[in-house]
Amino acid sequence: MRTDAEARQQIVEIAHDLFAMGHLTPTGGNISARGADPDTIWITPSQMYKGGLNQDSLVCIQEDGTTVAGTNPASIEFRMHWGCYAARPESTAAVHTHAPAVTAFGITNQRFAPINTDAIALADTRIVPWFMPGSEELAEAVREAIRVSRGAILQCHGLMAVGETMRKAANRAVMLEETARLMLYCRQFGGEMAVIPPDWVQKLDPIKDFL
Repeated sequence: MRTDAEARQQIVEIAHDLFAMGHLTPTGGNISARGADPDTIWITPSQMYKGGLNQDSLVCIQEDGTTVAGTNPASIEFRMHWGCYAARPESTAAVHTHAPAVTAFGITNQRFAPINTDAIALADTRIVPWFMPGSEELAEAVREAIRVSRGAILQCHGLMAVGETMRKAANRAVMLEETARLMLYCRQFGGEMAVIPPDWVQKLDPIKDFL
């Protein structure tokens, strides 16, 4: 179990990484992590510039949104984060980004063709229909999607990813964006898209538990 100090440090580090990569917008997206108390999480604040977050910016909240530590208002998406932890109790971190390629991928109802091993690992990713950000309806829909896969695409919104560590949650978020971008490149080039043969797709299916 990580300490509160470790949780806060990891959130800030990942937020800066994802912001630099263009996966977080100036105020869009949010990140949370479990700390020392299993009944609370640390989460990024609402409407604060993601490129300037520091440990003092973060908020520690209970499941109902009650603030335990911190002075900023918590992200309105806190229900969605708690839903992810309920769906995957082994998870210690959750990442919500507004990455552009995978957002467009979800808006246009695309699916990952088996173009590489990452795409095979992401094949069980669910696309969650649009619900108002911050709503109970969105939190419930994401929770059900995360039960199936460690990442979900939110139509007209972004993505959600979880992991046993902060790095694994962030890796899943990045993998979703990069694979959606690769699918886009393939379609822009045109021509016949090569895919991994079905027998190998079946053989490689277990990698989804590792990537």
